[in-house]
Amino acid sequence: MKHEEVVAALKKIAEKGVAGDISKDDLQELKSYNLIDFVEPDSKSKKQTIILTKKGRVMLKSNLK
Repeated sequence: MKHEEVVAALKKIAEKGVAGDISKDDLQELKSYNLIDFVEPDSKSKKQTIILTKKGRVMLKSNLK
């Protein structure tokens, strides 16, 4: 992924909390960079939520200015 694609993906995840149209390979790449983390669903919700890690939030904030 290019830098612009990473920032766009982080922005989409921060807004919605789901991957949307981001591929599984790209999600694994973001996970390997410690930019996102997966939250397992509890008994009420069945969807897996994606959250930004501290590193991901800092990267997103610094690139949106």
